[in-house]
Amino acid sequence: MKLKTLALIGAGAWAYSKGPRDPKRWPGFVAEQAVLLREQGKEALAAGKQANSRRQQEIDREIAAAMGRDAPAE
Repeated sequence: MKLKTLALIGAGAWAYSKGPRDPKRWPGFVAEQAVLLREQGKEALAAGKQANSRRQQEIDREIAAAMGRDAPAE
């Protein structure tokens, strides 16, 4: 419960500090922020997938080197 309350207070404080002072402009601001967060989430997911792929290739090369085999083709 305390964590949820703290998260809500933090989100409210952030929104107040970044948002417009005119309450009539809040719906547009919230919609804009939702779009930005969605795009950032997609970028983060893509970056995570790339990092995972690179790490898996690195692990495969390390295993092949430890077993005395040539590195697998990429």
